[in-house]
Amino acid sequence: MNNELKTNDVPNKLLLILTYFFSMYILAIVIGTITFFTLRTLYPNNPNNKTLMLTLTNLLVYAIMSFIFIFILKNYYSNQFQAFKKKFAFFLAIAIASWICSLFLNVVIEQIMELLNFKSRASQNQEAIIESFKYPLLAIPMIIFGAPIVEETIFRGVIFNFARNLKLPYKINIILAFILSSTLFGLIHVFSAYLSTGDSSELLLGISYAAAGFVLTLVYYLTNNIFVPMLMHFIQNSFSVIIILLYPLLQTEPPTKIVYILAQLIHII
Repeated sequence: MNNELKTNDVPNKLLLILTYFFSMYILAIVIGTITFFTLRTLYPNNPNNKTLMLTLTNLLVYAIMSFIFIFILKNYYSNQFQAFKKKFAFFLAIAIASWICSLFLNVVIEQIMELLNFKSRASQNQEAIIESFKYPLLAIPMIIFGAPIVEETIFRGVIFNFARNLKLPYKINIILAFILSSTLFGLIHVFSAYLSTGDSSELLLGISYAAAGFVLTLVYYLTNNIFVPMLMHFIQNSFSVIIILLYPLLQTEPPTKIVYILAQLIHII
């Protein structure tokens, strides 16, 4: 078992994490600034320049990270994908079942928050993503391909494995790995909004992201194959994209219960 874990462990963890933070917090600012001034020059009267800038920046940053990760991890991805293909039907069933469990867990969290008098709403991250569908050809590739590749590699492949490999007694390393992988995954979806607004409710909204992160982490822990949580992530975001695209086509407003169910399904992670 230990030899299998070592074989399936992600190499170059430090390089990957540095690439991630550099891309998300430095490269994104550079690309965003250049894009914003370019759009303002070319289309000075476009009221959606900010949305277009954010959407295009996200696409470029995630595309760059995906290509860098594939280059750095080409042998690792190849070995993992070969194992993934051999058990594809089994892994697909796990991914679908885990996605359904994640939706159910999200509903439970929503109900608990309501009991605690916390009025549930979409996070700023979620609102920004939905806003980006003004430019669907730019938004969709990042959501259904870029996010699963980059985020599962970082939060399951790098962070989870780093903590799991720590020499700690009583399997504390495993517990720590789950906590770090899930919590940090939740935080990256809401922390920027919290810093910019100071609204602590954004952090509470991160609980649902962390719950999804926990399920993704559990899937990776049980299968020891990075493509299985990637597949679950892909399924979640793909269904969300379909619902977002189809919702405006409805001729009448659906019943409240249907709207509530749809709200759970369009929880893009």
